[in-house]
Amino acid sequence: MNKRGLVSFLTLFGFLVMALTGLVLYAMPEGRVAYWIHWKMMGLSKTDWGNIHILSSVLFIVAGGFHIGLNWKPLINYFRDKVRRGIRLQRELAVSSILAFWIVVSAIWPFPPLSYLLDFNEWVKASWVTHDDYEPPFGHAELMSLRAFCKKMDIDPAKSAEELRTQGIRFAGDRETLEEIGLANDISPMNLYLMIKKFEPVPEPEELQSYTPESVEVEFSGSGIGNKSIRFVCEKTALEPELARKRLAAAGIAADLDQTVMSVAESARTQPMEILKILLVEGYKPAQQ
Repeated sequence: MNKRGLVSFLTLFGFLVMALTGLVLYAMPEGRVAYWIHWKMMGLSKTDWGNIHILSSVLFIVAGGFHIGLNWKPLINYFRDKVRRGIRLQRELAVSSILAFWIVVSAIWPFPPLSYLLDFNEWVKASWVTHDDYEPPFGHAELMSLRAFCKKMDIDPAKSAEELRTQGIRFAGDRETLEEIGLANDISPMNLYLMIKKFEPVPEPEELQSYTPESVEVEFSGSGIGNKSIRFVCEKTALEPELARKRLAAAGIAADLDQTVMSVAESARTQPMEILKILLVEGYKPAQQ
């Protein structure tokens, strides 16, 4: 067995797999959406891709370490020779150092042009949500048992279990999670919810005048509302669509009711939460425009 050849191939394959999985992780939907709809690519789930990326990174690091170890003497001799002759790569070293520093700083405090890559990443992830149903009613809803989920959504667990069995869904009992039931029946938690959603009572919308900037944040933070349409917000809060248009126009924002809150916010160069405040709090002006 040629050690150098083995280590070189391991380093190469570790890099290739790590690069591929990195691209997939860059483009895949947010976790709450991926698990809710049982997202897969090439037959692999988000968890599968994440695990492959971690282990291939370990392979690359370990193989790279052995590669450096096997070439330690030539590497040291190379640097000694450069020092003895005088390093002639000062410009290249400076450029490389500046680029590396720039990338790290851009990741912490995003600014153009590298911030465009991060913005594109957010856009790609959000583009998977093509319908309001793709957003779970709350984070990691798929991990709750059928009974607990029904109680949280104010649905009768007995009726839900009966309906699911009528639809051909097999499960031992309502103590199983939506994810477990979904995996056993090759169906997403989202579709399980859609089967029993008809038993969910129509919530009484809050009075529009009761909203304040603080109450908007409390109610909608972390709810995924940014990926919902303006029309959905109107329906949920009993806000008249025409009033929604007027409030957006008064804030200098032109938007279609079928646009998502996030896309409207991006066009207005503000945050989705600011758009919600404009819609729900009379006379509110966005913090940034």
